[in-house]
Amino acid sequence: MHLASVLIVAFFSPLPARAGDTFKWTVQYLVDNSQAVFGQSQKIWPRRNRGLALSADGKSLYIGYNHGGNGEGEVRKVAIGITDDYTRATTRVLRGPLGKSISCDDKGRVYIANEGEILIYDSELQRLQHRIAISICEGVAVTREGKDLVLYATDRQLGELQRFVLTEKGDEITGDTMTGLTEGGRLTINGSLSLRGCEVDPKGNIWIADVEGGRVFRISPNGLKIEFADVKKPMDIAFDGNRAYVSCGEERVVAVMEADSMKLLGNLAVPWDELELSPKGNNGKGSLCGIVAIPGKGFFVTNEGGQTANQHSTYGRADENTDFVLGKLYRDAYLDDNEPVLRALEVSEP
Repeated sequence: MHLASVLIVAFFSPLPARAGDTFKWTVQYLVDNSQAVFGQSQKIWPRRNRGLALSADGKSLYIGYNHGGNGEGEVRKVAIGITDDYTRATTRVLRGPLGKSISCDDKGRVYIANEGEILIYDSELQRLQHRIAISICEGVAVTREGKDLVLYATDRQLGELQRFVLTEKGDEITGDTMTGLTEGGRLTINGSLSLRGCEVDPKGNIWIADVEGGRVFRISPNGLKIEFADVKKPMDIAFDGNRAYVSCGEERVVAVMEADSMKLLGNLAVPWDELELSPKGNNGKGSLCGIVAIPGKGFFVTNEGGQTANQHSTYGRADENTDFVLGKLYRDAYLDDNEPVLRALEVSEP
């Protein structure tokens, strides 16, 4: 058994990154409380959106909710680009799994971190192909390593990164083998407190967010080198070339890092007032969680526990709740909407 070497990466004082200079922020998706989705009213659930993944074709998002009907969770497939009618944008709903973390492979299959297991579904969330038992998983990432399809998962209870080589038969996942890293597919992340989202960078390194430890870890493909950098409340990570975006939970910012050096470049702030969203969200627990990037075009991030401001909403479908308040038209004039998914579109600076 090999011992992993640890390199501590010191952070310089963060430079302010002004979101409005380089990104245009919009609301990509919301739970429209006055509407029903596939016959289910949304006035009470789903809530607590966390996991987020981009479909293999780049046309849809998969969103995981930790609170749904009957105390279960929910995972939704949502078409990108439809922002005037969120009911129409919702193309599939899978009720039951929590979806604390979600990933997609190059054939469109969907990997869902549920309570005590990882579930693997087809792209339409209709058929369960395979399940992998794990203690408490809140981070999944799928990647190709040569001919192998490899799944990385964080185990929050054991403080481990786990590696599985998946068995494919046509479009099906039929099995898994825990292997690699330094300990037969298991690597203990010493010093970690609460491992959450994970992602693989373009060079094959595995990054993990430790929200309670306030660290982002980077692990070499063979597991022999572990590096970390200090980031407040990191929840998930996404990559665009040599840029890493880190969602920072209840700090409610997105940290931008240089991937090679792990140097913090700055923090992107959400323009809450401009979007007419409540900064602290429902019961003060609003946070930024799941994040995915589209190279050269910015990123999407879930606003878990978020809601529109002042019990109004300018979003969603116009209906009987649409009215004027103090001379301004609101789609929902007397009811807030919940659980935004935000889009930050990269734009050229003037």
